[in-house]
Formats: sequence, C-alpha cells, structure tokens
Amino acid sequence: MANEAVTYACEMGLASVYTDHSLFGFDDIASIILNRLYSVLKSTLPTVVAAICVSHTCRDNFILRAHMLPSIVHVIPNAVHTSKFIPDLSRRKTNRITVVVVSRLVYRKGVNLLVGIIPPICK
Repeated sequence: MANEAVTYACEMGLASVYTDHSLFGFDDIASIILNRLYSVLKSTLPTVVAAICVSHTCRDNFILRAHMLPSIVHVIPNAVHTSKFIPDLSRRKTNRITVVVVSRLVYRKGVNLLVGIIPPICK
C-alpha cells in the first residue's frame, strides 16, 4: 500500500514522506520477505522527500535495505514522554502494587520478561 501511495503522490506532484516501523533481521523468513519488498520499494522510495523511522536501529536497517540517503531519513522514537505522564500520588493506594506496561504483548517486545519479573515485584 505504501508503494502505491508514494507512486500516486509522485504522479500528482505531491511531496510524500515514508514511515518505517519495522525492525527485522536478515536471517528469518519474515526478514527475507521484507527484504524482497524493499527491493520493490527501491523503485519508488527515491521520490519521497523524507523518511521517518521509530528508532536509530530501524533507521540504520532502513538505510541499508532501501539504499536511502541518510540525510533524509529521520528518527521519531516510539516512546512515552515521562515528564508529561506523572501519576497523581495523592490517589496512590499503599496496599496495592500497580504495574503499567505500554507495549504490545508480543514476545518481540519482551512480554516473556514480564512473566518472570512481575511475581517477584508483587511479593
């Protein structure tokens, strides 16, 4: 879909920005498929005015896979701005522990670590 949108934007004379949220390796089936996709995108990605990645590692991988100019690939991290999300301590319950996880609950994001660390925290 991104390939199609970038192509149409170019044909219409519109500036487009590509965003990449992927972080894949080079040695599993999903990565092989993604690398094949990037070989298709290489024909349209040169028409974008910028690309945005969600981490510096993602940026480095994207530049390698898509052969993009590093100067137009930027990072806007996926993160929570902790100074803007401060709990109201007056509403805190002292007899209860609250664990907050801001993530998708998938292995790649470390959900397996939660299973091991939450029980000791709650003791």
